[in-house]
Formats: sequence, structure tokens, C-alpha cells
Amino acid sequence: MRNLPAVAALLILVLESAALISASTLTGPVAIVSNSADMPTALRVKSVLQAMGLEVRIFSAQEYGDALEYGQFVIVLGGHRAPEGIGQISSALLSPQEKSKLDQRNFAYYFIKRGLGRKPVVVVAGNDRYGTYRAANTFLLKGLTQVERLLSSPGPVIVLMGTPAGG
Repeated sequence: MRNLPAVAALLILVLESAALISASTLTGPVAIVSNSADMPTALRVKSVLQAMGLEVRIFSAQEYGDALEYGQFVIVLGGHRAPEGIGQISSALLSPQEKSKLDQRNFAYYFIKRGLGRKPVVVVAGNDRYGTYRAANTFLLKGLTQVERLLSSPGPVIVLMGTPAGG
């Protein structure tokens, strides 16, 4: 219960930013790909995105192809060492430098990539499930606007990354 005020404050910030995003190209649907370890984070991200008016569905790693077809963009929860198939997906998307950062204790952040058909795929990961949760909060606060810019841009977009949480 100690985290309730922090969660409430985060939700207020996200909902306030929803007004900026609601009139944008973020119309959904959004696909979240998660394993069982990160399912609480997946459910939380889903709840926040639904509060913003987006349609959201959670997929397993085995359903990644379906997630790519379903979503306007895809969120993969977990890094290259994540179990249940998430690690294989993230490993294929992340650079060696990004994987190295995720191997550092307390590192948590998100990486925006282009998937098949240039669809944005966001790898949200930490050094463990708690780091992935922190990275998801950072993504909800900062990353959604970066995905929106990527979706609204006809050409290449440079995404500048801020300071990672805990890294």
C-alpha cells in the first residue's frame, strides 16, 4: 500500500498526457507481448492505455506474429534473457550494446524499434521483472509521444533516448 500514492500520481500524469496523445495518430489497437512473470506489468500497461481510449490485447511470445498483425504498434515486455520465448523476440530486436546495458544491475528502459512493415515495436525491459515494471512506467510517461512521432512521420525519425531508470 506504500506505493499507492506513487501509482496514483503516475496515473494522473499519464491521463493528463492522454489529452495530448488522443488527438494524434495513436488510435490503436495496441499489442502487448508478455510472459507470465511480467503479466502484472502487462495488465497495468493495458489498463493505462485503455484509460486513454486505446484498444489493447495481450499476447504470449508464441503469438508474436498475431500481435504484429493486430497492433498499430507492439510492446514487448522483457529483455533478451526473459523466459517463455520473450527473450528470443527481444534478442532479435536489440543491439549488442542494448543487451549489454540490460545485463547491468538495476538497468531499466525501453527501446523503440521498427518491426516488419516498419511497424513500431517497443522493447520495455529491465534487469529483472521489477526493472521491467519501472521501464514500463518510463515508457508510459515518455515513450508514447515518441511512438506517436514515429507513426506520424512519413520518413525516418531519430528518437533521442533520455536517462534510463536506475542505470
